[in-house]
Amino acid sequence: MSELAELSVEPLPSPPTQKGLAMRERLLKAAARAFTRRGYELTRVEDIVKAARTSYGNFYRHFRNKDEVLMAVLRPLLDEVYVSSKRRGGSSAHLTEDEFAANTIAFLRIYARHRELLRVMREAAARGEKASFYSMWIGERERFVRRTTAWLKRLQAAGAIDSGLDPEVAAETLGALTEQLAYVKLGLAPAKPSDAEIERLGSHSARIWYRGVFGRER
Repeated sequence: MSELAELSVEPLPSPPTQKGLAMRERLLKAAARAFTRRGYELTRVEDIVKAARTSYGNFYRHFRNKDEVLMAVLRPLLDEVYVSSKRRGGSSAHLTEDEFAANTIAFLRIYARHRELLRVMREAAARGEKASFYSMWIGERERFVRRTTAWLKRLQAAGAIDSGLDPEVAAETLGALTEQLAYVKLGLAPAKPSDAEIERLGSHSARIWYRGVFGRER
């Protein structure tokens, strides 16, 4: 994303050999474990190197610092969360309330799967506007908002929702509802949420979200 590119250094090129690729993957898995256990502030390069059972030299052949390795860990997770929330209502933009609930629950399930590392991203993002993780977090929010805004505009053009609704403000407001619910109830939960809890959260938040756009189904 452009914001992240402006605020962070260019990533090192991918290692060309199978051995190098294997070491990079080993470091990524070790970093994920270290950040999950210790959080952003307390994790050090030393912790990652020890978890990977390798040398500092191997770490610095692949990553410049702990920020760069954490961003590499987060990127595929964020992409998975984004794809999981894609609306799956066939060719029609106007989903039923049940279809919208199913999409929301699918998003929350993936969020719950990666909740520890997504919490670490929010921890790192809290350092301030110039921090690379702040840019990453804002960039992810904007990606969701752009997609939802485009969807709401299509619905308006088809006469399916109120023409007086501001699509961008609605996308920001309703997206913030889901994001904050996921962070507080899943990301900050002391234990892994059950499937029943995820479904409860998803179905209720989707109902509020859906009726805020379409009104109550009849």
